[in-house]
Amino acid sequence: MNLQPKRKRSHSCSVCKKAFIAPSDLERHFRVHTGERPFKCEVCQLRFKKQGDITSHSAVHSNETPFLCVFCERAFKSVQYLSRHIVSHTNEKPNFCSKCPASFSRSPELTQHVVTKHGSKRGKQCQHCSKIFHTIGQLDVHMRVHTGEKPFGCPICDKKFARKQHLKLHSLIHSGEKPWACSKCPKKFTQKSTLNVHMKMVHWNERPHLCNLCGKGFATKGKRDEHIKSHLNEKHHKCSKCGKRFSQQKNLRYHLKAHEGIKDFKCCECDRGFINRSNLKLHYLRNHANPSERPFECIFCAKTFATRKDIELHLRRHVGEKPFFCNLCRTSCAENGGLKIHLRRVHYV
Repeated sequence: MNLQPKRKRSHSCSVCKKAFIAPSDLERHFRVHTGERPFKCEVCQLRFKKQGDITSHSAVHSNETPFLCVFCERAFKSVQYLSRHIVSHTNEKPNFCSKCPASFSRSPELTQHVVTKHGSKRGKQCQHCSKIFHTIGQLDVHMRVHTGEKPFGCPICDKKFARKQHLKLHSLIHSGEKPWACSKCPKKFTQKSTLNVHMKMVHWNERPHLCNLCGKGFATKGKRDEHIKSHLNEKHHKCSKCGKRFSQQKNLRYHLKAHEGIKDFKCCECDRGFINRSNLKLHYLRNHANPSERPFECIFCAKTFATRKDIELHLRRHVGEKPFFCNLCRTSCAENGGLKIHLRRVHYV
């Protein structure tokens, strides 16, 4: 029986002293320290450390979703995405700590635990917020959150970014490219994160981020935080023309357009104009969209609706609910608008 001699790990990393058998293995490892990503996706320009990562990533640009979840029948483009999703159903925590009984659903959570609870030198810890990073390069990029440094500037609109990748994604806005296509409807997006929010809000109706004041759910933390401001009445942005105040700068911008009669967002079906994208989207869903594009379906008649409020008003007609009462007579209405019409026509109010 001939046993092959064990090959020596003669190629050592100059940064962490880890040893490798082949020079190519050392070269791949060194990218952990430098942050180099030499392999580029030709569709969306994202870069990767390994050639194999591009093969896995390419499934994102395909409309095929062959991997089905057995719990909720959601479909995914790869086994990795499906595996990550299944943990949300099973509450499985496959990442075990070797020093105590704790376990975690995600590897970064385990790294954070080992460094903070057991004093391990594995990972690099931020001195400002105690977050853990696998490499010095990742920590250096993170530090820009605290320093405010934004070294990557857009040559077209002078906007600046902390990461080069964010600048590349931003450049798609100027080029008009939308490489991220929705598999459920014809919409396309410049960024994967925007596509994910679209899928959650429109097609999956996921709203896991709840307002602790009224219980309303939102697809993202950002949307939830914007909503909470409406409860706090923090309206720092004042209209110079009419004095009306707003909690967000963007709402003031849209309001000023209404004063000036500017309607930049045109409907491609009927040429109607709107002051913001959300009003245009709502108009399209209510008037031009296919029934399957509307996310809310009536359990009684299968009619579909664009918003939760629309379907709530519709359901009142099925169950006969009329919660808006006239204080001058015994009339009640299903909608507040109907009550206002009644007051004008009957009581001349």
